[in-house]
Formats: sequence, C-alpha cells, structure tokens
Amino acid sequence: MVSKEEIAEINAYFRGRMDESKKIWMTRGKDARIASAAARAASGAKTWRQMSGMSLMMHEVGHVGNRHFMVGFGFIGLMALYAQTKFTDDMRKNSPYWSTFHEKGQHGGH
Repeated sequence: MVSKEEIAEINAYFRGRMDESKKIWMTRGKDARIASAAARAASGAKTWRQMSGMSLMMHEVGHVGNRHFMVGFGFIGLMALYAQTKFTDDMRKNSPYWSTFHEKGQHGGH
C-alpha cells in the first residue's frame, strides 16, 4: 500500500498548493487592487508610462533597441551645431531668410 513517507510527501505537496492558492486569492478583488496600487505608489519605482520630459528621454536612450536612432540623432545634432558655427556674418547678410526673420531692427515679411 502507501507508506507513511509517501502520505507525508503528498500532504506536503497539497499544503504547498493550498498556500499558493491562498496567496493568489488574497490578490483578487477590489480591496486587493487598491492595496496593490498603494504599494506600487509607495515604492517610488516609475514605469515609462509615469515618466515625462528628461527622465523619459534618458530612459529611452538607455534601451539597446534605440541605440541606432540615438547615434543618428546625435550625429544630426552635431552636424547642425557645426553648420551653425560656420555660418558667417557675410552669409547672414546675404541670406534672404536670415534678413527677413532674424535681423534686428528690420521687420520683413512678418
């Protein structure tokens, strides 16, 4: 028949299953959801949906999948900075865009 060790093993297994079931049952229901939300809010850990501004941007920069995009973004930013530093006063004076919208003391089209 069944030995005492096997009965003890079976009982231990079912006790473990019952403990797991009780833990799951405690997480269900409105009160449990409210308690879980309060615990998440108190922990201070933010998901990407709760981030905004610079913290969200730094979070996204850290992702491996966004690395190619960030390399391109940095390259375009550096090229724009380079082009801006090479834009001389003569170029500004001869530029219809610059003289219309940016030159001080004159109000061009707007």
